[in-house]
Amino acid sequence: MQNNLTAYQRIKKLGVISKPYGGRTRYESFHPGIDIANKEGTPIPAMSSGVVTNVISGQPNGANNYGNQVAVRDPQGNTHYYSHVKGAFVQRGQKVHSGQPIASMGKTGSAYSPSGGDPTHLDYRVVNAYGKYRNPSP
Repeated sequence: MQNNLTAYQRIKKLGVISKPYGGRTRYESFHPGIDIANKEGTPIPAMSSGVVTNVISGQPNGANNYGNQVAVRDPQGNTHYYSHVKGAFVQRGQKVHSGQPIASMGKTGSAYSPSGGDPTHLDYRVVNAYGKYRNPSP
């Protein structure tokens, strides 16, 4: 059952980590999140319980941004950002539970593939209550 898994187990189950925390990307010399690649439409579970603080939609592939995005604030004040998603299953203000599907994997915004293949992936970042990035894969 997905709800009984730790966040790290969910990440490993979600797909292949294509860019680790601290890696280099086309846009960043230090990537403060992790990229997880899988097929478009793959359901993305909430890595933590919390409240949805923002949902951005309508961003096409190629836009110079994080694309469609869902943000969830957990009880400790950390904000979890799920970017480049195809679509959100939640809305702002909604309470979510750890393991609950909140979006599907996509390739919106500035998603790209370093190998030139399908750029579908999730960019998952965690920012603490003080505005500092945390490694989402302990």
